[in-house]
Amino acid sequence: MGPRQRGQERVPVTGTGAAGPVRLVTGGLPNIDDLSFLTPRSDVAFAAQNGSSSQNGPDRVVVIYPNGTYRPVLTSADGLASPSATAVRGDRLYITDGGVPEPHDAKLQTARINFAALHANAAH
Repeated sequence: MGPRQRGQERVPVTGTGAAGPVRLVTGGLPNIDDLSFLTPRSDVAFAAQNGSSSQNGPDRVVVIYPNGTYRPVLTSADGLASPSATAVRGDRLYITDGGVPEPHDAKLQTARINFAALHANAAH
């Protein structure tokens, strides 16, 4: 990617606490506020894509696969309104929702992760 292009990167922490090599996870996804990996060693990530704040794009959570492809898993139709962060614990996905658009209903939302569907629908 060029200097003006953006992407989501992963920087591992080594056993000594130093930063490891930077690896591009995906590019071409505007307005990503946060992403979290399925597990600490997984290359599958969930990203909060916040279009409300910039008025440029959708409000959704996308799953990003190791090959860089992605697909939406939650959208404004599911009640998202400016998602700003994601976290994974077990089979639960937690999403902080800033509530930027009307009616300004900021909240924490949860969703159950269907691992079989997540892996079966992975783009190759």
